[in-house]
Amino acid sequence: MPGNVDPIFSKQGNALNVGIWTSSLTANTRSDGVGTIATDMVKIFTAGANGAYIDRIRLFPSGSVASTSTTASVARFYTSTVTSGATTRDNTMPFFEIGLPSQTVDAPTAAIAVLEVPCDFVLPANQTILMSLHHAAAANSSWQATVFGGDY
Repeated sequence: MPGNVDPIFSKQGNALNVGIWTSSLTANTRSDGVGTIATDMVKIFTAGANGAYIDRIRLFPSGSVASTSTTASVARFYTSTVTSGATTRDNTMPFFEIGLPSQTVDAPTAAIAVLEVPCDFVLPANQTILMSLHHAAAANSSWQATVFGGDY
C-alpha cells in the first residue's frame, strides 16, 4: 500500500551514493542498454516496494591522489527491471547521457565542476537505475554518482 496517495508524496528519502572507480567498472561503448551489472554497468539506485520518485543525480569527480586528472567520457543512465547480471534492450531503457570533461581532481587551488542530471520522474517498484561510462575511469580517480529520491 502506498505511503501517501492524495496528493502523493514520497514517504521516505532514498539517496544512494555509488563510487565508480577504475577497478570497479570497465568501459561500455554501447548506448542501447546492453551490458552486465558490476562489469560495465553499475546499479546506482533501486526503487522500494511501492516505487520511488527520482529528483536528480549528482556526479562528483574525485581522486585518491593529489592533482589526478579524470578521463573525459560520457555517462549514460538507464532504467531497468534487472538488478544483477546481464541487461538487454528489452529490459533496460536509456533515459539520459551527459558529457564528463577531464578535470584535475583533488587539486590544491581549483574547485572541480559537479554535474547534475535532472530526472523528475517516478520509478516503478523494484526497478533500478543503472549507469555506464563510455571510457573507464582513469587510475586513482572516480565518479561518485548520488541519486536523490524518495520511496513511496
